[in-house]
Amino acid sequence: MIKSKQFQSILFLMLKLGVFGVLLFYLYHRLSSLPNGFEFSAPIRYDFLTFLIILMPINFFIEWQKWNVILENQTVDGRQKFHSFLSGIVSAVITPAYAGNFIGRMLYFPKSSRKSIIINTLASNGSQFIISIVMGIIAFQFIYSGSISLFYHILLFLANASLIILYFVGENFIQKLPFQFLKDLGDAVVSKKLRFRLLALSMLRYIVFVWQFVLALMVFDVSFSAPLILWVMLMFGAITLSPSLFMGKLIVRETVAITILSLAGIPIPAILLAAFTTWLLNQILPALLATMLVKKNNPHAWV
Repeated sequence: MIKSKQFQSILFLMLKLGVFGVLLFYLYHRLSSLPNGFEFSAPIRYDFLTFLIILMPINFFIEWQKWNVILENQTVDGRQKFHSFLSGIVSAVITPAYAGNFIGRMLYFPKSSRKSIIINTLASNGSQFIISIVMGIIAFQFIYSGSISLFYHILLFLANASLIILYFVGENFIQKLPFQFLKDLGDAVVSKKLRFRLLALSMLRYIVFVWQFVLALMVFDVSFSAPLILWVMLMFGAITLSPSLFMGKLIVRETVAITILSLAGIPIPAILLAAFTTWLLNQILPALLATMLVKKNNPHAWV
């Protein structure tokens, strides 16, 4: 049994490495096909960069509010809440698809509270996932409104409605299944009222994400337009649905961004630079800062 699991793990790793290699080759091919290679000669707009940096703490303030919602029914002191939040930022970066923020968070709580912390952190992540998909579908409908029939518009609308309904009543279906552990999961999830607050906060954070990427493109001399927002929304929806390989969605994210935004006529160098800038501001710098703060204030933290 152990050898079988080890074989499956090795096979899965090799598969991920193979996909990773294919994506790297795709990026290399796209860059090498550019007339001047990866050359960016346009001026950098530091005024837009300033606004982009300002949105970074706003982004994490909203995520902090989501963490407060998750812990609303828990008895937690401020220090424990703060350090568990920081630890979650670190674990989110080093785990697939940034879904592992519960790993760092739960280590600051007793075993009796961990199930609730994990489930409701996943519910919070799920609210962000749903918002990205729903808004991506809406963007797709606007961009290709003249290319798809009314029937497909209705199907896409029903898909969005189903995601929202499932988010609020999904535990009702889970608890009817003949598995006790699934019933326990349904009992531990936060109330519909708190889930609505999580969804509303996820929408605010999504707006920040979209504007961050739009501003990042403008930093690298891409002209603003209303359709640009729609294309970025479509990109985020596609990235959300894409699989994770290493360090969240490294390379996958850039590949999807180039594939979609190049359809809008945006230069590939500007897309890659915008993707790198937002990745640095939203994931790497906060994770480094969180690591230093956790080590300084809590020497027993896992990071």
